[in-house]
Amino acid sequence: MRAFLLVFLAIVIPGGTILALEAGLLDEYVDQIPAETLILQELNAKVGPDELDSRILEALEDGRQDDAEMYAEVAAYMNRPLSPQTADALAASQTTTAVVLRNTGNFFEGFITGDGSDSAAFAGAVTSDLTVIGDIRDIGGEGSKMVAGEEYSEVILGLSVVGLAVTAGTVASAGGGLPARVGVSLLKVAKKAGTMTKSFTKELGQLVSRAVDFPALRRTLSDVSLANPNATRRAVGTYADSVKSAELFPVLARMDDMRTAVGPAESVRLMKYVKSTRDLDNMADMSKTLGVKTRGIVELTGKTSLRAFKGAVNIIRWMLEWVWALGVAVLGWLGLAGSRRVLKGRRTRIANAQAAATPNKLA
Repeated sequence: MRAFLLVFLAIVIPGGTILALEAGLLDEYVDQIPAETLILQELNAKVGPDELDSRILEALEDGRQDDAEMYAEVAAYMNRPLSPQTADALAASQTTTAVVLRNTGNFFEGFITGDGSDSAAFAGAVTSDLTVIGDIRDIGGEGSKMVAGEEYSEVILGLSVVGLAVTAGTVASAGGGLPARVGVSLLKVAKKAGTMTKSFTKELGQLVSRAVDFPALRRTLSDVSLANPNATRRAVGTYADSVKSAELFPVLARMDDMRTAVGPAESVRLMKYVKSTRDLDNMADMSKTLGVKTRGIVELTGKTSLRAFKGAVNIIRWMLEWVWALGVAVLGWLGLAGSRRVLKGRRTRIANAQAAATPNKLA
């Protein structure tokens, strides 16, 4: 029975510790472990000597300038010098002429369409939203579908309405709502770019549906010519006073935190690793520590939070502690059992000796 209990505890206690760690119950303990040393150890274990050079050259050949520069940041972080060929190719892509030619057209494409695939296009898309042009454009597009009974994006439409409401608040508070305004724009761009995961979209959609009364919005838009941007803005601007966006503010603020750390384009790209609002908190913390190389480290290691790097060490430490405790318990149990055997043997010998001596006395 005791052996069974020891085995049971050996399984349940480490397992319970792992579950508690995953649930975030041990975050305060885990946060005390320095992360960057563990990150570098993980990178050195997983990234081959020539892998970063290969990734940079491949990215340059495919026209993915942002990826090339990101992997160069990772190489510098790991203190791994690039090969002369890679360094020359990267330098050539960063000349003033190359940057201007690459960025100008992409910025305006993103500004007009609200979509894009590189830093300049994402910056253009976010800029158009910050000037409210993007919100009016998206309300006209998605709102027309809603009024016509067609399939539309509730997330895009709802965020656009929230964007107008936040913009009015930003003006009234002399810029105090700017982080929320930026967060709205980044989420919209991520949704359009396809980098927002289904699970996060679902959770965000629930927050948006509690902020925006869509049946009332439908009635408002039904009476407006959505082809007229000014009329749309006036009508929705009046409706926006009823928007309840308090629950959304923490999410919007975290998006702006990430934008501050890595820029708008990388913030949008990192969303493909975010499955919940809690994941967003983790990613924002990670990007604050690692900067623009965050996505590269995520892709190379597969870990999407600082806690993930610390977690492996912490699990091992806890398990070793419990193995040690279990070993002490087993040794104590064996020692006690051995002592009992010794005492029992001694008593038996004494009893036998006394029994052997008794006939002699009678004789």
